[in-house]
Amino acid sequence: MAISFQGFRSLIENNPDAISLIDTQGEILYGSASSAKIFGYRPEEIVGRNCLDLVHPEDRDQANGALMEVLAAPRGLLKVDARVLHKDGTYCWVESTFSNLLSEPEVNAIVMQQRDINLRRAAENEKELRAEELVRSNLRLEEFARVAAHDLREPLLMITLYTDLIVKRTQIDVTSRQMSKIVLDSAARMATLIDGLLSFASTGQHGPHQLLDLRHAVRQATQNLIWLIETSGATITIGQLPVVRSNEIHLVSVFQNLLSNAVKYRAERQLEINIKAERSGPDWIVRVEDNGMGIAAENRARVFMPFVRLGNRSVPGCGLGLAVCKKIIEELGGTMWIESKGVEGVTFCFTIRAEEAEAVPPISRDELV
Repeated sequence: MAISFQGFRSLIENNPDAISLIDTQGEILYGSASSAKIFGYRPEEIVGRNCLDLVHPEDRDQANGALMEVLAAPRGLLKVDARVLHKDGTYCWVESTFSNLLSEPEVNAIVMQQRDINLRRAAENEKELRAEELVRSNLRLEEFARVAAHDLREPLLMITLYTDLIVKRTQIDVTSRQMSKIVLDSAARMATLIDGLLSFASTGQHGPHQLLDLRHAVRQATQNLIWLIETSGATITIGQLPVVRSNEIHLVSVFQNLLSNAVKYRAERQLEINIKAERSGPDWIVRVEDNGMGIAAENRARVFMPFVRLGNRSVPGCGLGLAVCKKIIEELGGTMWIESKGVEGVTFCFTIRAEEAEAVPPISRDELV
């Protein structure tokens, strides 16, 4: 078959991609010099061969289908990714673009433009591996949550039962009775959190979302941590927080974990915690800021990994709190990240979808207890 493409030749030869002209059967009529760089073949080594013979057997049907499809469409253009045989016997990933120029007198062929996409495919494979590892990590976390929640039920039941018996069967003063009530109320809140944790671990869903004043979620979290907060001498300032449509149990858990972390990893100076929110497009950005130890930039992503602990090992914990927070926020449709100024403290930020309701006024420390 005679081919005339003198006006086309300079464009082909200066193109870094490998360009071949093929007939309707897939036979290679011409190969550009770039073929040697991508496939290792000199142009004269591929002319006369069928391009489909160089395609990996697993990708051959797909490539043949693309060729048939572009033949059926005059001046049609189609892209396909496939593994192509290199001269050294290995296969390399290439992106092939077929252009039907059979009706062009100067070309009278199918133009096949191919570029090396090995790096792109490697990056995609790496991304897939990371996604698979994330799935496995989440499964481990969910399994741990189920076991931990189940094992917590029995001691919690004993705390509730015997505290109630002490109140009913012994003579105690007013102060002791008030302290016993705090224990029972805390146990009841813990039971609610465990029920939510079990549901979350079992189904991966958070249940129905309802309108929730974030001030109430913060108030519940501080009640659950009242002893820890008071003994640390922490000062908590609550700025404007919105009303959102979400799940109260899980947002209480998020605030509780973040407040607990701030107390555990406080610096020698008096601990100050500031919680506030600001509107950003369709979302609220909630910030929980403290003046504690801070987190180095290179560790800000790692702290959200399950069972990773970067701080003082003498501090109680198993490295799950922040992983749970991030998982909850992402399941709620938001994102979570860290803003930190080294040793000057840390700010945990997360987004949550905004409702039409405006932010509500700040609350005082007295309202927290």
